Amino acid sequence: MEFYVGSNNEDAGAGLRLLAFDETAGVLSERFRVEDAKNPIYLALAPDGRSLYAAEDVSAHVSAPDPALPGGVSRFEVAPDGSLRRVQSLALAPTVPCHVSLSPDGAALYWAEYRKAHCGALALAPDGSMRAVSSFHHEGAVGPNAARQEAPHCHWAGLGPDGVTAWVCDLGMDRVKAYRTDLAGVGLAAMEPAPELDFVAPPGTGPRHLAFVPGTDLGLLVTELSSELFLLRFAEGSAPETLDRKSLLPDGFSGQTKAAAVRVSPDGRWALASNRGHDSVAAFGIDRAAGRLLVGARSKLAGPFPRDFAFAPGGAYCVVGHKLAHEVAMYRFDAATGALVPVPGATFGMPKPLAFVWRLNEGAGVE
Repeated sequence: MEFYVGSNNEDAGAGLRLLAFDETAGVLSERFRVEDAKNPIYLALAPDGRSLYAAEDVSAHVSAPDPALPGGVSRFEVAPDGSLRRVQSLALAPTVPCHVSLSPDGAALYWAEYRKAHCGALALAPDGSMRAVSSFHHEGAVGPNAARQEAPHCHWAGLGPDGVTAWVCDLGMDRVKAYRTDLAGVGLAAMEPAPELDFVAPPGTGPRHLAFVPGTDLGLLVTELSSELFLLRFAEGSAPETLDRKSLLPDGFSGQTKAAAVRVSPDGRWALASNRGHDSVAAFGIDRAAGRLLVGARSKLAGPFPRDFAFAPGGAYCVVGHKLAHEVAMYRFDAATGALVPVPGATFGMPKPLAFVWRLNEGAGVE
């Protein structure tokens, strides 16, 4: 099994790599690296597996670099063996976007930039090439956390369950902002604000990332500042409704921590979310019929600061980035309890791993 890793490598080189996990031997090894990838901090793999998109510093890869727009998205052509060839880079934002995702049909890419609160969408041609279509700058009221909510901060962007509404998590504004994409004859990359559909989160919670339960109108929202998981219903034409809300932390915890990633298991039964500081992943069973989250295992990890993790195809394993230990680690996933159990010796050292995407059969991918 193989997966791509993006990292906050600054000038260390090889910020983007292809790693392999040997289940029989229980070891991780490197297959390929992109030496000139600088801070590729989020990744998305096209449904056909032929293009990998990376949010990164594109200054060195555009013909006329704009000092005001060093952040952007690069497209890499994926060879049958998984190796990558850079074929296009677009400058989009004042800093490197913190999140990118694709529409299920691979026709649009959505991006979010944290520091200056920009977001937008790219149209993707059948060959995977990119064209910028939409761009927005969030402005407006912010939450009560003066240290973290001094301004809007876009943190996640992607298409919702109805296939036409794009959502952008804004940590600073305590909102998940809605954008219509069903504009006649334009395509999914043309976004138009739909404020009447915005989800207004409780003050100070800090929406960070979303994940959706396949085949349903349910979404899981992780809030960075309050370290919580919200189960939301995304009914078509209505603002999302909160069905349940659970803390990611054990009772009595009082240390410094901040939530990060949320993922749904491939079978749709579990939602997992990570905490940096508590250095754990909390699991919750998804009761679709009752609209509830059922508390499962809270797994303390073998390394610090899990900014991202991702289920392997089939769901038997999770790869986790121990960012501050500069290592990638593999864990077994216990589908009965939701626990993550370290695979002894299955670690790989590299600068600050931040994002993962697995390759599937014939090269196709899953985020």
